[in-house]
Amino acid sequence: MKSLAPHTDTAPTRADTADTPLLVSEMVAQQMRTTTTAIYRYITYISLWVLLLCSATFAAVQVWALRGYLPDALPSPAAWALPIALQVLVLAAELILLSSAVTRSWSVQVTAGAVMAIGYGAEITAHLHEGKLDLLTITFVVMSALLALCWTLLALALRAGITDADAIVRRERDQQTPQPAREESTPAPAPATVPAPQPEPELPVDSAPVAPEETEREFVQEAVPETWYTPVSGDETTADQADTADTPADTVTPQPGVPLSDVEMDAVVYMIVTETDPPRSYREMEARYRELSYVGGAARLRESWHRVTQPAAQGTA
Repeated sequence: MKSLAPHTDTAPTRADTADTPLLVSEMVAQQMRTTTTAIYRYITYISLWVLLLCSATFAAVQVWALRGYLPDALPSPAAWALPIALQVLVLAAELILLSSAVTRSWSVQVTAGAVMAIGYGAEITAHLHEGKLDLLTITFVVMSALLALCWTLLALALRAGITDADAIVRRERDQQTPQPAREESTPAPAPATVPAPQPEPELPVDSAPVAPEETEREFVQEAVPETWYTPVSGDETTADQADTADTPADTVTPQPGVPLSDVEMDAVVYMIVTETDPPRSYREMEARYRELSYVGGAARLRESWHRVTQPAAQGTA
């Protein structure tokens, strides 16, 4: 119970820390604080023990009085069991009402308070109807009401004290718990001052540099040679050479998509073979030949391949 007491009595005041004499109002406030703290510390113990002794003593008197209200024809065990059971029920409800203040369960407290009110209500009703309405009866009624009220107030005070004490502990824990450091906002760097561009000196018209004109790049499609070189075989007759003397061999222009003569096919094959270094193989040449859309059967293409490549092989031999 001492843990529920406030710590204001130990807190130093301005007058305690200074050597100056206390004012009258400060002395009264300090005395009242000390007195209130002492009462708050010990009133719970005193009130609890007083209520327990009063309830136990009054329960015994209540049992004796209620036994006198019952008819004499009732058997003795039953005549005593009824008032004793009623008093035990009331005492249990009072203890549960007080202990439930620790757990702070409203449902348990309301239930215990209702049971206690029913018990004391039954006793008060019995005194009013069966008593002689004298001083003793009035005392019974007043004592029952006062005990019920005191138990209720004690339970509520205990509940409020526990709530306040828990709040103090939570506040101290929150103060001891390190708070996450806030990220300090770094000031944004000042924008760098860019020096103003200095005006360039004007040059005379005659000496001013002339910027070269930029030529736009034109897309050049892969050119297909218009002139071809056709190797001349050694077995050609002089008459054939005389017939083709007016039209040189490098001016032969094979056209894709139309049938080619042997000379034109040889020119195309020679061009394809010698496009790359090293020269293309037959399969590479055939693929390139078909890719350029030239017309010619496989047998003629093979013969043209031999006509073009055999002189080169013989020359190297």
